[in-house]
Amino acid sequence: MLLEVGRIVKPHGIRGEVIVDLVTNRPERLEAGSLLSSDAGDLEVLRSSPHQHRWIVAFAGVTDRNSAEELRGTVLWAEPLEGEDDALWVHELIGARVYDVDGLFYGMVREVEANPASDLLVLPQGLVPLTFVVEHGDRRVVIDPPEGLIEPRPPIEVVDYDPEWPARFEDEAERLRAALGDVAARIEHVGSTSVPGLAAKPVIDIQLSVASLEPMGPYQEPLQRLKYEWLPDPDTADHRIFVFPRGGGTRQVNLHVCEVGSEWERRHLAFRERLRGERAVREQYADLKRGLALEYGNDVESYADAKGDFIRSHQ
Repeated sequence: MLLEVGRIVKPHGIRGEVIVDLVTNRPERLEAGSLLSSDAGDLEVLRSSPHQHRWIVAFAGVTDRNSAEELRGTVLWAEPLEGEDDALWVHELIGARVYDVDGLFYGMVREVEANPASDLLVLPQGLVPLTFVVEHGDRRVVIDPPEGLIEPRPPIEVVDYDPEWPARFEDEAERLRAALGDVAARIEHVGSTSVPGLAAKPVIDIQLSVASLEPMGPYQEPLQRLKYEWLPDPDTADHRIFVFPRGGGTRQVNLHVCEVGSEWERRHLAFRERLRGERAVREQYADLKRGLALEYGNDVESYADAKGDFIRSHQ
């Protein structure tokens, strides 16, 4: 069995060297003479050196910038080393839900930051060293942090409808249109705050439709300038999630980027119209959300999952 051990990020200089992002805490993977597998064939390491939490690597046969450019984005694989069977792999941690030993929710892992003492889980409200991970598996991580290191997520709050929500959407939509220009094929107010009279979490949901999700640059770069943050999630291949503001402050906007004409776009607009048009469905949904908020406490991801059957049955 081969394990994913890293990825070639980009060329470095003109002599064929590349920048490699390791997803393992075993730097010996990049020792001279190491052989790594890839879709481009086997790659033998000639030399390597650490560089800003990544590595500068020279591979045999890659002698100029053009050949290095051809390796951009290449995933690197290798046979397990002794003691790696239980290793925490970065690609498995990204997007995992984090709880403490008492079951309180801390958010989803946004990235893993390299650190000499211990790599760090990057969560919405702070950093947790991997040394405090006591259990992991099935997209779930359990931590036992010392008191005061990091706070769990606040309790889920479902409030009565606020007539100011449409104006908050319009203000943000104007910012998005100005920044994105023709990249924004459609900007819609979705989610519970888009339905008059419906109780909701006081966070505005916006659906941004674009011609294509890939490449991300045409929409990601303008959104970053607006202080949005992308939340990578391996389970959301049909859309991309951005939040505002970035940095873990009180969330004001969830931005869902999807493709024009996609099933994701259709379903969310259909559910909005169903809620707007049928009072009985709207009241059932409000009751469900208030009950789930009490049941799940601060676990907003499980709260969202638990609404899934109701949403799918009314789209």
